[in-house]
Amino acid sequence: MGNTREIGERWEDQPIPAGSPVDSTAAELRDVLAQQKATADVLRVISGSAFDLDAVLTSLVELAIELCEATRGVIWLKRGDDLYLAAHVNYPPGWVAFAETLALKPSADATTVSGLAAFTGEVVNVEDILTDQRFRTLTGHQLGDYRGGLAVPLRQGGTVVGVISLSRPEARAFTDRQVALVQTFADQAVIAIENTRLIAELEARNRDVLSRYFSPRLAERLANGTDVKQLAARRREVSVLFTDLADFTALVERISPELLAELLNEYLAGMTAIVFEHEGTVAKIVGDALHILFGAPDEQVDHGERAVLCALALDEFSERMRNTWRASGVALGVTRIGIHSGPAIVGNFGGRIFDYSAYGDTINVAARLEAANARLGTRICASSTVAEGQSTFRWRPVGDLLLKGKTQPLRAYEPLAPGDDFDGYTSAFERLVAGDPGAMGAFAAEVGNRPEDRLCSFHLRRLLNGEAGPLIRLDA
Repeated sequence: MGNTREIGERWEDQPIPAGSPVDSTAAELRDVLAQQKATADVLRVISGSAFDLDAVLTSLVELAIELCEATRGVIWLKRGDDLYLAAHVNYPPGWVAFAETLALKPSADATTVSGLAAFTGEVVNVEDILTDQRFRTLTGHQLGDYRGGLAVPLRQGGTVVGVISLSRPEARAFTDRQVALVQTFADQAVIAIENTRLIAELEARNRDVLSRYFSPRLAERLANGTDVKQLAARRREVSVLFTDLADFTALVERISPELLAELLNEYLAGMTAIVFEHEGTVAKIVGDALHILFGAPDEQVDHGERAVLCALALDEFSERMRNTWRASGVALGVTRIGIHSGPAIVGNFGGRIFDYSAYGDTINVAARLEAANARLGTRICASSTVAEGQSTFRWRPVGDLLLKGKTQPLRAYEPLAPGDDFDGYTSAFERLVAGDPGAMGAFAAEVGNRPEDRLCSFHLRRLLNGEAGPLIRLDA
């Protein structure tokens, strides 16, 4: 055993003669290991740069140059019938500027190895470009430092989609092993190109879905994965709007399907555009009704202010549209809006179908406030949580609403548009809260001055029917 070890140690110390079978085998193993490492590097680049095709293609060329004893490399991709520069390594700026203006035409008599490989779909391996008659018309500007050349087509399902080309200053053809390696890289380039196409298609589909819910800016971010984690379920402080068109069901029965489609498309397009202008989220559209969120999925510290501004803009749009359609003989109802702020659980709860939704008592209260408008005669009804935190707006109190399912009343307010003057109403309401018998006369005088003020008429009817105080029961 000792003699065997000594012999082995002496053998390891001996140099391996160049050109011997052992030397050839070792060199071959080194080449195989280098190729395996290069392939692993390529796969790592592709998986790590799925959204950056330029980076992937450039990395492929760099590895091919390193492992194939080349000095320069380029990838051309097909667009239509021609080839256009897609990636380049180690070319001087002048050549790059020249190549970026080119549209290489694949043909049987192409004057470049890339054009010929793209036409034939076969590898073109040239020992010396200067002595090869096929490329005799190449200019010095096109050749640069170029003698040995290799062009390998990128094939996808039998179709050539591009070419990867390498060159070196020595008049020497590329070996079979080097050609095989570049062919492997060409296959990986095709995978990267297809991945990029699929990702682009997925982003487009995502963008189409997300654009129904979110503003264009946010939809773009979410579609490309920038903020996709924001769609996960979480608890957030939000402001919620519910809208509904009054008497819409009856209107559907009176007009033709074609006219209904025109009206509803105009209405929903206008409403959602306003929501997106204020960077809100359209969580649901059910018929003519919208469920709108502020503060999700983007965190918005001013979600309450945005909600009020959006509600006023929606109301203005709806009233303008009502007047337009009334002139055409269509009696479109008012848009009723409820607003409330508070905690809610928000996120994508659709499983395999995208459905960004919000859950919690805050949502229910906003929906109840929207419904309360029908009885109160208001168009916008906001909770005290919204109104008392937004001093930049002018408000008039509606009353203390006891909503369905609640045991404690909630003070509600109506936001006033610029220029609105309801000092007389405010004075009458203060008398109502104080239990002043003169509240009835104050409301009667205000109704006389503003017969179109339905909220004022509502309170006058309550007092005439023997009710008192600001408590309004809506829990039935």
